[in-house]
Amino acid sequence: VKEKSEVISLNPTFAMLDIYVKIFNAKPNYVKVKLKNNKFSFNIQNLLLKITNKASLIYLPNPNSPDGSIVSLENIERIVSKAKKFKIPVLIDEAYIEFSKINHIGLIKKYNNLILCKTFSKMFGMAGLRIGYLVSNSNNIKILSKTKPMYEVNSLALKYLIFQLKNKKLYENYLNEVIKGKNFLIDILEKKNLTYINSHTNFIYIKF
Repeated sequence: VKEKSEVISLNPTFAMLDIYVKIFNAKPNYVKVKLKNNKFSFNIQNLLLKITNKASLIYLPNPNSPDGSIVSLENIERIVSKAKKFKIPVLIDEAYIEFSKINHIGLIKKYNNLILCKTFSKMFGMAGLRIGYLVSNSNNIKILSKTKPMYEVNSLALKYLIFQLKNKKLYENYLNEVIKGKNFLIDILEKKNLTYINSHTNFIYIKF
């Protein structure tokens, strides 16, 4: 992120983004997420109009946090495609991706400005261990590797991650249990006529 350049994202979104924007002395240029017909969404045209040579980064959690809304793959491609014309990297935060039906991986080979940020915090239940990874083309990974800290992941986190990956049924069962539990709660809310907002994540909103 270049100094005084714009960082395009949504508002609200992941809380740390605003802090990082300030640290790098950049300018936030956010599109407002609004609640309409009991669903969170934003105007895709407003975001596309913000993509100019003033921007140095587009950051999009998909699904978004904290509202749990999702951007369609078609709209993601529109964003990445326009950003490519201005040589702007698009970072998609996939923290809640496993709870949705969206999949961006097929766009990696098509767009050299796309970076996917993955985490083992949510579906794997490893939030406190602070472990994740990036997916992008090899050139981007080489550039990003130059800024990698020497001690980025601790050995206990790696040990537990290897255990998780060798026991696929553990995290698959956990995912199924979360979805099952969420649907169970929604059934109760429906029966009680309570207003709620579903999401493409592991949480929902309830109006009491």
